[in-house]
Amino acid sequence: MLQLLTINAAIFFGVTLVCVILYTVKSIVIVKYSTFSGALITALAFGVNTIAVKLTADASLIMSIPYTVIANFLGVYIAKFILHKVTKDRLWRISCSIPTKKGIDTASITTKLAEYNIEHNIIPYNGGNIIDIFSKTQGESELIKEIITTNNIKYTVYEIDKTL
Repeated sequence: MLQLLTINAAIFFGVTLVCVILYTVKSIVIVKYSTFSGALITALAFGVNTIAVKLTADASLIMSIPYTVIANFLGVYIAKFILHKVTKDRLWRISCSIPTKKGIDTASITTKLAEYNIEHNIIPYNGGNIIDIFSKTQGESELIKEIITTNNIKYTVYEIDKTL
């Protein structure tokens, strides 16, 4: 038990936590951002991983297993929290299909959207309506998601890219 409370254990935990955060960020950056950003974060993640591997090799199982589990759990949450805070707002189009046979009141949904000044278009089709909702901020996206899920509406989300 004393092995868990040493300076080496604290260093091991810290390096492992940083490693997990970097790997989580790397996974997201590679998919969503530029090649340069992906390459940079990958280089950092593998550099820190080398330190973590060396520390793991020198650590006992009694220390390395619980700290690795805790660091992995916390690391993913921390990385997602950081990315959520630094992510810029983007324009999203949420396209909802509302068949008439479902009995969902389209007017109440559009009234709710109008209350929050959320831009939307209604496109009638034979058998229902399609509502295209435009979200400019993460806050609007939360409100839209609440409205959609409360009414059990099927939807598709598109990021509107401003480059051609």
